[in-house]
Amino acid sequence: MKISKLRYIPVVVLFIFSLTNCSSDNDEPENQEQDGGDTTDGDVTDGDGETTSDIPYEVLELKNWKITLPRDFNNDGIADEVYLDKSRNDFEGDPSFKTYKDEFFFAKNKNVLFSCPSLKDIPTTGNSSNTRSELREMPSDESGEKGWDANDNSIKTLDFKVKIVQTSSTKKFAFAQIHDFKQDVWDDILRVQIQSDKPNAVEGDTGRIYLLGDVIEGRATDGFPIDFRNSNYADRYIKDDYVLGEWLTIKITIQNSILKIYLEDMNMPIRTYTNITCKSNYYKAGVYNQSVNLDSNGNGIAEFSEINISENF
Repeated sequence: MKISKLRYIPVVVLFIFSLTNCSSDNDEPENQEQDGGDTTDGDVTDGDGETTSDIPYEVLELKNWKITLPRDFNNDGIADEVYLDKSRNDFEGDPSFKTYKDEFFFAKNKNVLFSCPSLKDIPTTGNSSNTRSELREMPSDESGEKGWDANDNSIKTLDFKVKIVQTSSTKKFAFAQIHDFKQDVWDDILRVQIQSDKPNAVEGDTGRIYLLGDVIEGRATDGFPIDFRNSNYADRYIKDDYVLGEWLTIKITIQNSILKIYLEDMNMPIRTYTNITCKSNYYKAGVYNQSVNLDSNGNGIAEFSEINISENF
């Protein structure tokens, strides 16, 4: 009897071993999902659904923009631009904006940084002497430049989170703008700027956040509907105690000729401007250095963790 029992042991062991292997095979896909799932070349998110991409377009979902850069690879004497539709790029060697990154526009720690030198010999756009690494609002369908009307009933919104990392020797740059590109009177409707208390300031140094542009500086004698300078210039500073490296949350809206600017409190505007009658406008965001001259040096650097814009076209 003992011998007959022993004959069945190998069969039982083999059966248990087979069950163990089947269970192990079934568990493997479940473990992969818990560790983040499929890690193919197209995956740009981690286990929490956050991006792991190093492409600015993907990090901040920048589907409504092109970028102007402080370089001139096609040697036409002006700053290069990179578009969603790469056939429109100034330099044919550049990829689409959807995959573009360089030393002036790059992702770091799930944020996007804009860096722009203030040297005088850096190429600029045709209508400015100041350098920029800056986004320009574009239709998300990859068509050409368009502008929206500040007078109609739709709300045009730009909101973003930004911290100023560094200023150049000029101490100041714009990190958000509204422009009009077709009317004779309106031009740079609004610039949101940093001015540091010392040149080449870095995180921990102090400065001020302030507003300039047509709604702050425009005069009635220049053709504007009212004298904006008399009404608004004295109140141009919106944060006198800014420390570089601190995050700012800002929202800008335009509707029915009324421009509102929000700082930190997204329900209560810190400034409201009326009589904004421009008709072909677009938003901008990034680094646009100010007062660049022959003696300028250093880079303006801004870091954005969010840039959100309404569909305005």
